Order: sequence, then structure tokens, then C-alpha cells
Amino acid sequence: MTDKQEQSTINDTDQSKVDNYEQYLLSSKAAIIQKLRQLSKSKSNITAHFGGGKYSLLTQVVDVLPDKDLVVLDYGSNEATNKKLLQSDRIVFKTQHEGITAQFSTSSLKKARLHGKPAFACAIPDALLWVQRREFYRVRIPLRDKVFCELIHNEEILVPYPVLDISIAGLAIRVDELKYPVETGMAFNGARLILPGDESGLVNIEIMNQLPLKHDEPEGSQRFGCIFHNISTDISAKIQRYIYDIELTNRQTRD
Repeated sequence: MTDKQEQSTINDTDQSKVDNYEQYLLSSKAAIIQKLRQLSKSKSNITAHFGGGKYSLLTQVVDVLPDKDLVVLDYGSNEATNKKLLQSDRIVFKTQHEGITAQFSTSSLKKARLHGKPAFACAIPDALLWVQRREFYRVRIPLRDKVFCELIHNEEILVPYPVLDISIAGLAIRVDELKYPVETGMAFNGARLILPGDESGLVNIEIMNQLPLKHDEPEGSQRFGCIFHNISTDISAKIQRYIYDIELTNRQTRD
């Protein structure tokens, strides 16, 4: 990979949020294939940005074929958007996977077929940005736990939203029905985070992004990613203990 290619990949990411990109840039083909397979296995939603950032499309890594040097991605539901994507000469793929920021790009995307179904295909990238830092490491909330974040609407209406994943930097909530406004850029001060074991505390959050829980149901339940602002030492410690408990249980289950 040339210096120009490397710099292009780095520049496509928000430098105000992540420092020292070079240490997170993978160039080993084996490592890149392994990470892409992780995204495929987890069925992580990936946003394809194209047209100079004017357009985007939600997709997933369906398969990785090293023998053919191909990454296969899910085909979009809107044929007009698919056509624009296929005609684009630069596409940047971005996703959040368990608190990890992943990004790669391609200059050529083709229509293909996999198991009789239409798909997108591109060459396995020469570089993959894989940013994993402890403060951004998120854990999924186990099905056994009931974790909620209560948001205050119209200064008096308290609505509990299920939490999907959490880190000491932020969380994601599930919104099934938009009865009250929840959208990117909104801030909720004094939201109550409710953790297992009667642990709770107040947090200030800002909505950073929105994605459908199922990419083929864009109008269905939504995932809203949030960050904490001025989080207290007390609630931060509670979140860290809860994350540790989940990781410990997961390790015991694997062992």
C-alpha cells in the first residue's frame, strides 16, 4: 500500500475522535480477512458512503473469498441507489462492531451473485482501519439482563428504552416506536441509566447516530448510538463493574 493510499484511508475518518490512526491500520492480508470474517459472522450493519459523501447505503459483509480475492456484500433494496453505487469510483465502508470502529474502501464495486441471489463484490482491501481502544470497547447486554436508559421527553414524560450495548464512553438504545422525538444531535441531560442489581445513576447523553436494527427493515426498530457527557465517577465505576461481570461470565461460558 502506498503512502497516498494510506493517507486517503486515514483522512476519511473523523480525526477529532480518534488519534494516531496509523497504529490501528491493518495491512496484513491474513489479519484483514480475519477481521472481515468477524464482521460477516456478527452480521454487523455497514454503511457504504459514495458520491463524495452525498449518498449512503446500508449493507453487510456476506462472505470473504480469499481464493478469489473477493469480499461479498449484501445487495441493496433500492435499485436506483444500487446503480449509483456500482457507478461510483470510490466507496468507503464504515461500521461499529462491538465498540470497534472499522473502515475500508474500494475504487471498484461490481454486481455479483451468491447462492443464486444478487450481491456486491469487491477485492479484499489492502488496508483496514480497526480502532479498538478500551474506552470505546462496548459489550452487548445479555438477554438475561434488563438494562434501560430512561429519557425525559417534553420535560415531564419519562420513557425507558432498552439498552443494547454499553461502554464507559456511551451506549446504544433500542427504539421500537417513535412516539416522542429521538434523533441524531439531540441531548438528554439527567437520563437515568438502570443496571442490574438495583444499580442506577444519572447520565447526560447525546444521540450520535441512528441505524435500523435489521438492514432489510429500515422502517422497523432503530438503534440509536449515544455518548456520555461529563459522566460521574460513581456511574462510571458501576458501568465498569457491570462490563467486567459480563466479560467474566462470557469467559466462563467459553471455557
